[in-house]
Amino acid sequence: MKAKLLIVLIINILLIQSCKQNSKNKTTNHRYFDKSLSDTIATEKLTAITDEEYLQYGARVAFINDKADTIIPFGKYAYFGTDTLEFYANVIEYPNDSTYGRLIAIDKNQNILFDIVMFDNGPEYFNEELTRVLRNGKMGFANKFGQVVIPCKYNFAQWFENGKAKVTYNATLSSDSEDHQHVESKEWFLIDKKGNKVK
Repeated sequence: MKAKLLIVLIINILLIQSCKQNSKNKTTNHRYFDKSLSDTIATEKLTAITDEEYLQYGARVAFINDKADTIIPFGKYAYFGTDTLEFYANVIEYPNDSTYGRLIAIDKNQNILFDIVMFDNGPEYFNEELTRVLRNGKMGFANKFGQVVIPCKYNFAQWFENGKAKVTYNATLSSDSEDHQHVESKEWFLIDKKGNKVK
């Protein structure tokens, strides 16, 4: 009887392990633009428009100024949650004018600032005035102006809570049988909002 229970337990453990799929962060060699302090002064705001029926995720998008001049034309981006571009916009890139590409943040000059971290099927929210962002597969933090204020050098970072965030240089991302992702690391440490390591 005990042998049968042990065999069932071992089979269950093997099944659970086989359902896990380890994956590594994708490393790329994209170029990004760093916003200067002068870019934090709001000038004109741009409004998102679409030539489709509704302005919804994935719809073709352009950005116009208050005189209805097209500043960012149709054909390069799809809508991804930004109605008003003040400092930066979250968009979906159209690499071939037909298929969805990267989820990126752009400024008014269409400079790519960073890649977007997903949360709940959309761009991640701000938490304690910062949001997690990606550059070439590494994670860091940006402010509301689109400035990367904590460099993208971590393999994974958690949100800020009470002025601190857990980060790691070495993490493993795994998926279970229901496609829920889990981040595992034995090397977590805390940083403050300036990126300094704290206890």
